[in-house]
Amino acid sequence: MSIGDGGSFGTLSLQAGPDGTAWCNTYPDTTPILTIGAGSTTVCLSVAGQTVPAEAAKFAAQLATQAARFAAECDRLHAAQQAHDQARDKGQAAKAAGDAA
Repeated sequence: MSIGDGGSFGTLSLQAGPDGTAWCNTYPDTTPILTIGAGSTTVCLSVAGQTVPAEAAKFAAQLATQAARFAAECDRLHAAQQAHDQARDKGQAAKAAGDAA
């Protein structure tokens, strides 16, 4: 595939911080637009044209599956970090109690 043959192309890397947002705009007669914002950057994702062919529906399903996987991995890492922080805090409290005795 080469640019100009009608296929998809592009590359984008976005690291979202605490200001990251995502939302989907839907319309009665045209394709939806998924918008991701982070800082001063906004990315909009939509299906080319005003109809949704089978390939676009398949892509949307893959996107949803991978977004759910991304969310689950973020939740797992967040929980692990919280457990680590709690263990560290307990250790520091026990050391302080021992030092005070």
